[in-house]
Amino acid sequence: MEKSVIRKEIRTAMLGLDPEDRARDAAVVRDRCVALVREHGARSVMAYLADSGEVDLDPAIATLLADDRILEIGVPVISDAGGRMTCGRLRGLDAGSLTTDLHGLRSPLPPVREMQVRSLEMILVPGVAFTADGRRLGRGGGYYDRFLAMLPPTVHRVGICHSRQIRSDLPTEPHDVRVHELLIADES
Repeated sequence: MEKSVIRKEIRTAMLGLDPEDRARDAAVVRDRCVALVREHGARSVMAYLADSGEVDLDPAIATLLADDRILEIGVPVISDAGGRMTCGRLRGLDAGSLTTDLHGLRSPLPPVREMQVRSLEMILVPGVAFTADGRRLGRGGGYYDRFLAMLPPTVHRVGICHSRQIRSDLPTEPHDVRVHELLIADES
């Protein structure tokens, strides 16, 4: 199946989630993310600020921001020129800490302090779809694949998804980077 068809199917399925289910899933993900970060002893974590078609990480991020054991939390920042994604340090989730970028996504309000990829210990990765073995289908811009390829092999990559985003097979290309494990929001 073509990537564009899969993207459309999954996006429709995710947008069809009931708001109460989304909130419940976000709470489950919060607990599992925090446990996973603590289990790995990660003190420098990159997360993402979800849009309406992704599993909401805001509750997990809020908990990690309040945790004294975590030194820094970063989120994607897309540069205006060159289509490059970096990791910008997140100061908070309040309106005074965030702005909306050219792609309509929330990101840290400038000036943004870029986190060095070598300092990251864990990255929580969104995706349109995943396979059980960690293959990932993104939105199609290649931002995450390029970013993940730059990470040291010691950075633990965790795909965050909903069960309806799991596929048995996805078309892959040589540049695609797998995640090490999946955290499935609605899995009991």
